[in-house]
Amino acid sequence: MTSVSEIEIIDALKLKTFDNHYQNIIQGIGDDGAITSINADYHLVTTTDAISEGVHYPKGIEAKAIGHRCLAVNLSDMASMGAKPLWASLVFSRPSIDQLWLEQFISGFSELANKHHVTLIGGDTISGPELFSVTLQGIVPKNKSILRSTAKNGDLVYVTGFLGNASQGLKIIQEDKKNSSSEKLIQDFLYPNPRLKESSVISRFATSMIDISDGFYSDLQKVMKASNVGAEIKISDLPISESLLNKMPRVDAVNVALFGGDDYELCFTIPREFKKDFHEDYQSTNSTCITCVGEIKQKNLLLLDDNNKEFKLSGRAFEHF
Repeated sequence: MTSVSEIEIIDALKLKTFDNHYQNIIQGIGDDGAITSINADYHLVTTTDAISEGVHYPKGIEAKAIGHRCLAVNLSDMASMGAKPLWASLVFSRPSIDQLWLEQFISGFSELANKHHVTLIGGDTISGPELFSVTLQGIVPKNKSILRSTAKNGDLVYVTGFLGNASQGLKIIQEDKKNSSSEKLIQDFLYPNPRLKESSVISRFATSMIDISDGFYSDLQKVMKASNVGAEIKISDLPISESLLNKMPRVDAVNVALFGGDDYELCFTIPREFKKDFHEDYQSTNSTCITCVGEIKQKNLLLLDDNNKEFKLSGRAFEHF
């Protein structure tokens, strides 16, 4: 196939694939920088995340999934902050790009962008090892952002959705063991669903929040460290899907749920006294399950088994380096 030039890539991105959702974009794609105006009643939230071949996804996965994932991981960060995403800048590197790959990549990126009313306003492309980086900007009402550092002793610990599906989906792809029973797990890895709608309710009640990208066990500890607290988690309450349980014994599924990355679910804390109101508001607008898995304590992380005894770990947390 014929290789595509940078100008052709920019022209393709400038086409009407991306809706312009906001009047405050003064200058978008095509200049040396994007210019936006912002209301004085809001704080600007900026997040940048990157994915690369061989580290975050296997070689050969479909271009549409790459386009979806590189935006989804940033949208998930916005959700964890309680922010509304508005503008995205995209930088990517690839040895070569053909027309079909470009069309599929843009399809994956733009479908998710338009679903969440995000406008692509700039970026860059280079020739090199395969890597995709998105900088996402959004807004949150002043002093209403949700941080990792504000969990309180006695708060309840929740997660959205199910834990472990995505990491098992990745393993299935890597081992080339795809079959009909694996499809849900594979799709959960390829096309993570950022929990922005869920966050719009959660952020009205939460004292702290983080998105689960490196695994529940690892990301919960980031909240604990930032908030200078501990936690007690009941292993039997971890939300594990039937799709995952059908692949392995429960004890193995628990370790995948604890340590598996790429879930892009939300882990958050709610004051116990708000539990009833939170559940009523959340369940009236959202179908994604939420599960209370434990409680914030003064110090240390304690995992309890079905007999309320300390659960013995057999896995290890993800490390970036």
